[in-house]
Amino acid sequence: MKNRIKKGFAAMFLVAPLVLGCAGIAHAEETFIEIKKEYRTFMKEEDGRPRFKEVYEKGGIVYRLKSVQINNVEEIHPGDIITYDSDPFVGDPEGYAPIEEIVKEGKKYTLKTSGFSKVVTEETAKYSEASILYEGVEYIDSLPEDAQVKVINEDLMQELNVTLPAVGYKEESAYWDYNFTFPITVRGYDADSYMLGQTEISNRSPLIDHAKLFLSYLNLPSQYYEITSIEWEGDPVSKDGEMIRNATAHGRKFVKDIRGIYGGDVTFPSIEANIYHGTYIDAEAENQTEQIIYKKEAVAAYERDGRKGFWNFLKWLLTNSVTLSILTILLIILLLLVIVKRVRKRNRVQKKTDERTDIQAYR
Repeated sequence: MKNRIKKGFAAMFLVAPLVLGCAGIAHAEETFIEIKKEYRTFMKEEDGRPRFKEVYEKGGIVYRLKSVQINNVEEIHPGDIITYDSDPFVGDPEGYAPIEEIVKEGKKYTLKTSGFSKVVTEETAKYSEASILYEGVEYIDSLPEDAQVKVINEDLMQELNVTLPAVGYKEESAYWDYNFTFPITVRGYDADSYMLGQTEISNRSPLIDHAKLFLSYLNLPSQYYEITSIEWEGDPVSKDGEMIRNATAHGRKFVKDIRGIYGGDVTFPSIEANIYHGTYIDAEAENQTEQIIYKKEAVAAYERDGRKGFWNFLKWLLTNSVTLSILTILLIILLLLVIVKRVRKRNRVQKKTDERTDIQAYR
């Protein structure tokens, strides 16, 4: 029986080192480990070390970073970039903000950044125009060659009254005006005839019969003016020794509404304003930045830290369920063997005591 117990103890202690030894061998094989990472950076000279932890744990073993090697470097260039700057403006920025997407030369660009900043504009000479509407302009009228107008810089909300020359006229409408009228004075009314310019008119002839003659006398073209009636105003009167009589001609005249355009360089004073900025990038580009991106593959070499091997092994052991289960079974077997040994020892002692008692009784 003794031999069997000894053999059991021997077997148990042979199994335990075997289990623990295998675990130790497994870890001893990983004196060095490598970790690979692929990352992107804007810094061409970056060595990759900041991308890795200085201390790395695996299976309860601590490894320390020894070196980092960069194997592959790929340059990813940015796509086309378009910048946008609005005109200086004052007030609501909504109308000056860059839109979200634009298309240029068949390529689509998306807005990446936007914002506005304060600026002080310089005194600026800017071509400006303003207009004046002249209504009822007739044939004999002439329009002014320059005029005082109000010009507005809508972006900066500035208004100035300036005198500018005419740069053009635009006809907006044409129509007949029936308010055409002019006075007529007939001298020598008591005579048989009177003179209208170089033409002698019979006193017995109605004035309306000579309407075109009156227009010609006034240098008014018949295509633009027309007399429709001539009415006497009161009775004949004597003046300066001759008889006169007044009349009034009524009719129509062809007129136009004309817009005069006045323009020129106008100097606007400096003012505090805003400018909207925007950056557009190629929507199809892989690199959505304004810089070159360096795509790198880094390999970090870690070396096992032997100073903490024992404690790391214990930590690994507690987290390794298989090995821990085996050790637990071995400890239970050991405990049972110890208990069996003690029971047998106690039985042997009791047996000897009983034998001595029987001998003394016999005597």
